[in-house]
Amino acid sequence: MSTTDFAKAIQRMLAITDTGLTYTKDTFDRERYEDLRQILSNVLQETTDLNQEELTAILKPTASYATPLMDVRAWIVQDQKICLVRGQGEDTWALPGGFGEVGYSPKENIRKEVQEETGFFAEVGSLLAIFDTNRFQMQSKQYAKFVFDCRLLDGDFQENQEVAELGFFDISALPPLSEKRITKEQMDILWQVYQGERKQYVD
Repeated sequence: MSTTDFAKAIQRMLAITDTGLTYTKDTFDRERYEDLRQILSNVLQETTDLNQEELTAILKPTASYATPLMDVRAWIVQDQKICLVRGQGEDTWALPGGFGEVGYSPKENIRKEVQEETGFFAEVGSLLAIFDTNRFQMQSKQYAKFVFDCRLLDGDFQENQEVAELGFFDISALPPLSEKRITKEQMDILWQVYQGERKQYVD
């Protein structure tokens, strides 16, 4: 079993124990789930290269059925160059977007994220891809990453509390990427889908 597969197995077992703790009404079952969770916590800390922040996130108990979370990203191309943003205090770049928020549909989420991060209103088009982060960028939580083809409308970029810089880059000359948000492999897949060289990508 590879390191990634092992981490996925631990992630899955933690999700099962969290779900058990949420729904069990039996005192003895609760004790067993808590014991199992502590064992998994110890194993995870000793066998993975997650930093303390990531460990804290993955070990934080949930109060509901454990399920993957949602991430939304905007694929914006102008003059055959791709829009990327650089976060405050960061040296790496990513597609505009972020975590999905309750009360918004995926398209509403991406409109909101684009406006907040770029200063532009956006027209949201077709869904280009849905990526499973466990497949591309294993981290503390599992996300379904929705990437929509978008077009910028009215607006103007100004540095804000989230984003320090906005730029457009050729697919062959990308800056260093924030790989927990987007990887080079994902960018290449998106470019191929956008160019019509492959069908919509869904993990």
